[in-house]
Amino acid sequence: MNSVQAIAAVALVSVATALFSVYGLRPGRATSDFYVASRAVSPFRNASAIGGEYLSAASFLGVAGLVLAYGADMLWFGVGYTAGYLVLLAFVAAPLRRSGAYTVPDFAEARLESVRVRRLTALLVVLTGWLYMLPQLQGAGLTLRTVTSAPLWVGPVVVTTVVMITVASGGMRSVTFVQAFQYWLKLTALAIPVIFLLLAWRADGAPWPSADTPPRFRETTTVSVQQAVRVEVDEPVTVTVSGSLEGRQLDDTTVRLAEGEHRIGEETEVEFPAGADVPHTVGQEPLEGNDWSQL
Repeated sequence: MNSVQAIAAVALVSVATALFSVYGLRPGRATSDFYVASRAVSPFRNASAIGGEYLSAASFLGVAGLVLAYGADMLWFGVGYTAGYLVLLAFVAAPLRRSGAYTVPDFAEARLESVRVRRLTALLVVLTGWLYMLPQLQGAGLTLRTVTSAPLWVGPVVVTTVVMITVASGGMRSVTFVQAFQYWLKLTALAIPVIFLLLAWRADGAPWPSADTPPRFRETTTVSVQQAVRVEVDEPVTVTVSGSLEGRQLDDTTVRLAEGEHRIGEETEVEFPAGADVPHTVGQEPLEGNDWSQL
């Protein structure tokens, strides 16, 4: 995908998101209209919205990146925050709904009859929201920079603008519509590449990889390293480096990486030949065979 196509795709998704928020627009006559969509959201749409929230940058990109960098044991991150989400539903969302309160600070003040507790809870909610939002904005910036070469700050600005339009236009009703739309969009974005990869693999007549086979590059591949990293090379390989390697600045230079540990600096591109083993992060051996099932 070239830059023009990428920009068009991002613009299309942004416009579609804004239109869905307008579709969910309903004049607010009471507080419940804004905060809980008048409690009139269908179970299917609500479930889709929850799924859309779950498939955030953290799970859609973060876990995939962690698995690539550190191995399959990073899948436990996904299991961990899934369990945390269920705890949130059972011990926070359910009591909040029964109490009639719309926010956690409202609930804390009503339950403990303390304005100080309300203020402390509000501070913790803002802090938690900021810690959650920061990696999402970083993920948006990195994603947009990767597909369009835009500056890093553009992604957070675009995301913040779209979210502000969504929330201001119709409150929780608009947010629910948008999250449900994004769930099916992300699910499609996950499914289509998998289907075409499987079809292409079988069309090549290549055998399915053995569980004991280490991951290898099927074709000449350029890897962009955004942050400095130490990698372990299991077999000597000749690569082309543009950036920092072992503390030296190289410009489209062919280098032979010996077996062992190597330091790759940030903002470095490394081109690996077809058939080369994928290097792994130091301290994280690639899993083979039945190791995957023993996590």
